[in-house]
Amino acid sequence: MLATPRLPRAFLDGVRLFNGGQYFEAHEAFEELLDDVEADDRWDLVVALIQVAVGYHKCASGFPGGVNMLGKALAKLEPFSDDAGGVAIGALRARIQADRDALAGGRTAAMQFGSPPRLGLAAIRSWADE
Repeated sequence: MLATPRLPRAFLDGVRLFNGGQYFEAHEAFEELLDDVEADDRWDLVVALIQVAVGYHKCASGFPGGVNMLGKALAKLEPFSDDAGGVAIGALRARIQADRDALAGGRTAAMQFGSPPRLGLAAIRSWADE
């Protein structure tokens, strides 16, 4: 398992957008963090969350490739502990897998996302806390 990364305070902007169902905007907010995390394990976590947001955006909007993008995100999240940097990765992995299975089984995103996916947080530890 990868070490628990510290995340910048601006990460919470992406979480709020994602949890509000604004997946495209969340992906953009996470992308803004990439320059700050490119030299360490936070890069893989942030890229995975970008992929999660893009996957859900595509699924919810009816664009092709959403299920595939969620699969890529799931693979990228695999090395992280269930609580990476205060983000409930274990719960997120389970939700992504359930949504992928449901969508592959013929459910539409609108039906499946009646209970929208959320990024669960424990206690976010930010760089500013150091």
